[in-house]
Amino acid sequence: MTSLITGGSGLMGVEVARLLLEQGEKPVVFSRNPSTPKLADVADHVEGIAGDLGIFSHVLNAVKKTRPDVIYHMGGMLSVPSDADPAGAIQANALGTFHVLEAARLFDVSQVLFTSSLGVYGADIKEDFIDDNTVQHPLLFYGATKCSRKTWDASTRENMGSILEGSGTLVYWDQESGLRGWPNTIQG
Repeated sequence: MTSLITGGSGLMGVEVARLLLEQGEKPVVFSRNPSTPKLADVADHVEGIAGDLGIFSHVLNAVKKTRPDVIYHMGGMLSVPSDADPAGAIQANALGTFHVLEAARLFDVSQVLFTSSLGVYGADIKEDFIDDNTVQHPLLFYGATKCSRKTWDASTRENMGSILEGSGTLVYWDQESGLRGWPNTIQG
């Protein structure tokens, strides 16, 4: 099985790559700088593709070249850089996600998984857990761009027909719920 990891040289992408290597896969890392020191010890077992999520042709070419069965979409800008560079955050977090979903649709990728953030809910969460009914009320630009990722998911399902006709799935999980001690269910 071939797996493409966007943001594969970042905090979460590196960990996904390592998990896939442990399972006997040779993951493909898509990142602005895929030759990161964080992967130096396993560089011979990981393919790297340099590219920018905000440029559709980069994403399209990476998916076309690798023909992945699964895309782990970990790429994007974090909160401080997003709030410092809103235009860059829109390119990476919002358009980047759209580019990944569209490339997956065009090349019949069977599964796309991507992360979300507590930043989409703001600071006024009163519930003991987060589910599909929790109101999203981001306070920062970062949270707003992350909200768009979940909106692309819903729009893709509704307007493009499931990204993956038939048995395919589009899944996302909130990477921070577990850190707060909340149940973390995969939604999809």
